[in-house]
Amino acid sequence: MCGIAGWLGSVTDGQQSATRMARALRHRGPDSQGIRSWPDATLVHTRLSIIDLSSTGAQPIANQDETVWAVFNGEIYNHRELRRELESRGHVFRGRSDSEVLPHLFQEEGPGFVSRLRGMFSLAIFDTRAKTLLLARDRFGIKPLFYAQAPHRLAFASEINALLTLPGVDDRPDQQALYDFAALLYIPAPETFYRGIRALQPGEVLEGRLNPDGVSWKTRTFHQWAINPDPAITATQAVDRTDALLTAAVQRQMESDVPLGALLSGGIDSSLVSAAAQEAANRSLHTFNVRFSEQEYDETWAAVAVAQHIGSDHTTLDMDEVRGTWDHVTGLLQHAGQPFADTSLFAAHAVCRLMRQHVTVALSGDGGDEAFGGYNTFWQIARIARLQLLPAPLLHAASLLFTPAAGLGLVPHRLLHRLREFENADDISVMQNLFSWIREDEHRRLCLDEGKLLPIRRFFEPKLDIRFPRGASRLERLSAAATETNLRLVLPNDFLFKVDTASMKESLEVRVPMLDEDLFAFGLTLPHRLKVSGRTCKLVLRGVADRRLPPAVARKPKWGFSIPIDTWVDASFKVRVRETLLGRTSRLPDVFRPEAYRPIIEAFCSGQLHPDISRQGLYQRVVMLLSVHLALSSKSHPTVLD
Repeated sequence: MCGIAGWLGSVTDGQQSATRMARALRHRGPDSQGIRSWPDATLVHTRLSIIDLSSTGAQPIANQDETVWAVFNGEIYNHRELRRELESRGHVFRGRSDSEVLPHLFQEEGPGFVSRLRGMFSLAIFDTRAKTLLLARDRFGIKPLFYAQAPHRLAFASEINALLTLPGVDDRPDQQALYDFAALLYIPAPETFYRGIRALQPGEVLEGRLNPDGVSWKTRTFHQWAINPDPAITATQAVDRTDALLTAAVQRQMESDVPLGALLSGGIDSSLVSAAAQEAANRSLHTFNVRFSEQEYDETWAAVAVAQHIGSDHTTLDMDEVRGTWDHVTGLLQHAGQPFADTSLFAAHAVCRLMRQHVTVALSGDGGDEAFGGYNTFWQIARIARLQLLPAPLLHAASLLFTPAAGLGLVPHRLLHRLREFENADDISVMQNLFSWIREDEHRRLCLDEGKLLPIRRFFEPKLDIRFPRGASRLERLSAAATETNLRLVLPNDFLFKVDTASMKESLEVRVPMLDEDLFAFGLTLPHRLKVSGRTCKLVLRGVADRRLPPAVARKPKWGFSIPIDTWVDASFKVRVRETLLGRTSRLPDVFRPEAYRPIIEAFCSGQLHPDISRQGLYQRVVMLLSVHLALSSKSHPTVLD
């Protein structure tokens, strides 16, 4: 795991710029630094040594005749097979790192080589003869990659803050991205907060070419997931196949020349990964979890039960010992490089900091919900499909009767006051209602000049290949649409961005076996009936859990990984929030209407519930507002969290 950066073309202060970029990425790779420059290109690398700790694994790394050079962030899990194949074709390697495979494979197969890679990666290949630069990001978007074009230059970096150190980058805020962020609480690729910086999308390649009049470039997709529910598969077949694929995925991802552990949160996914890892390990696996003082957030009992069951060496971090100070919270938000409001970032960072004291590589359970139906969304759509069968007058009456104040509990809390929005709603509208953090009417009240911007609805139009069997039901269509939205939109832009930000801040490599290509592709073939029954989600993974985990853990509901902001932060935090966001120096009035956001901030700072917003929803909105203020206010773009 590393940090990568560089450019094709020219930069006025090339050596100084390369050094600044390397310094901005130092936390991603504290073990060593490499810079390789040519008259028309520069590659920068900061190394976190994982495989082949010797100098032969240092980057930038070249093929045998040094005509092709690569910098790479991630892990290629099939590098041994690729190496053997290349050696049979006459290629000679200096070391045994996975990164060295890349320039050789590019030499052999050209830009199409990316489709041969299995793993998590962002990479750059410079062909010294053709004067071309190739950028690529893995199929899921596990590792980030950003790029910026300026006259006579195309630059790239693992993090936005590194690009901002270059001269000539357009760092003016992107109003469209801000508008989208206010609804989603993350900024979806290819957008970023800055007009001059874009994000490479999952499964995408960018090819840049040096021309006499500058640098031209184009992007293309090298991989697109297909969602293809198989109505014939049985529950037993699905459990057997998932068990085997998960075991193989974990074994494949345990290669490491440095200490390796696992994040054992207590959820089914992380517990299954930890169990499979302990089974494959030749020693007691070190596992970790976070304890919250509030019962509704804490899963320590489950994590400890699993650790005892599998025999791992377990450590629990008490979040009460890592209070959320103003400097800590704002520093981490600024470290993200652009506005980000998933509050679980704070808990993820805390556990990553703890793990880094013991291990350099950690396995996590991220990615199990997307293909196997793990979110509440998957049982909510069953309710929606049934509600839409009701006559319109009855549905309208229900939307008035079952209000939050009525407290009848007959439909999910989040849908109580939104039933009317699902009357005759098409699939895109249903997805927008379920996956936007704030309602469309609240979004319009909050944002200035929203009429000039593209609607949020565009993000919920399906882009991936969805194939239905003949006669597929409304429920099956909604289930596939939810899977597609999670995979394409939420997973890379929210959850994986959060994990990368939290872990690489502490120089910790986090691997995600649930996002193994074979395992995930199989999950995309599961019909809705093998995902959800009533409010019980993730049926197939629960079937695997029945074989591997304590019964109480295998049957526990999904809790999620969130944090009680109002009790976690220290006493002075709320004072600073009010002073900063409602004071004279607040930047929020530049983009939001004060009459819309002031009640949110006042409710949070006074410790009272907002009448129309849940407790967690209030946290998310406050962090959203704070992160926007910080991004608009910062000119220094700090990259180091004190």
